[in-house]
Amino acid sequence: MIGECELPNTRPEHLPDYLTPPLHEVVIGVQFSPPKEYHQIRAGEVWALYKREFPKVQEQPALEPAFETFGIPSTPKPRVNLITGASHDRYWFVADEGDELIQFQQDRLLHNWRRVGDQTNAYPRFEKMIERFSEEIRSLEKYFASLSSEALAITQCEITYLNHIRIETWPPKLDDWFQGLSLAGTSIDDANIGFRQIIRDDNQQPIGRITHEITAGLTREGVRILILNLTVRGAPEGPDIESALRFLKNGRELIVNRFTEITTKKAHSIWGRKA
Repeated sequence: MIGECELPNTRPEHLPDYLTPPLHEVVIGVQFSPPKEYHQIRAGEVWALYKREFPKVQEQPALEPAFETFGIPSTPKPRVNLITGASHDRYWFVADEGDELIQFQQDRLLHNWRRVGDQTNAYPRFEKMIERFSEEIRSLEKYFASLSSEALAITQCEITYLNHIRIETWPPKLDDWFQGLSLAGTSIDDANIGFRQIIRDDNQQPIGRITHEITAGLTREGVRILILNLTVRGAPEGPDIESALRFLKNGRELIVNRFTEITTKKAHSIWGRKA
């Protein structure tokens, strides 16, 4: 269950903390109903909102709408994609250093931080990221308001923590790093483990899911690693920005606590757990 947390951007004292966590990338963002008066030809105007800090642009394929829904339909329904207008690209507005970027398309705004270069660039911490994202989404809301009187309607929120766990010797034993997987003493050559859990509000109503993914991978240098991906996605209590920010902050707390719950004390020692 996700409870209420305060909006001021201070790190909660009760959260576990680490000196050298295996964090590789963090993504926070929202999905919203496409504004009727926005057209792709205006993408340059959106870039102008962020160009000072994000002067580089890359074009990417658009992300499909994603919703956390609940309940099993009585009969399987085939997936049908209906194209009712022009397709829209996704744009990456990238900082000079490449470690932070904004992703924008007609129904999404995301902010990424990632390891780059020699992988030693400092994580700015969630509190700084959410503060910047708050400014970015408010700027976008103001821009959309200049096009029409239609209010920004946020439908889903998303936060992802992507961890790269470096292993000194391969194959690794999963129970050295993860607990609760019932694989005691088992060495693995590959891994692809995934599961999801429903998130409920204080009234026990489903509002989202936390997704857990553990896979084996390679760094760009060819070093074998374990990848732990934790994502919280769901609907905020209201379509406004404040509700979305609360969901993201609560989602961060859930991810940090879950990371600590499913990893071992041995791993915590390696990562320098402080609290």
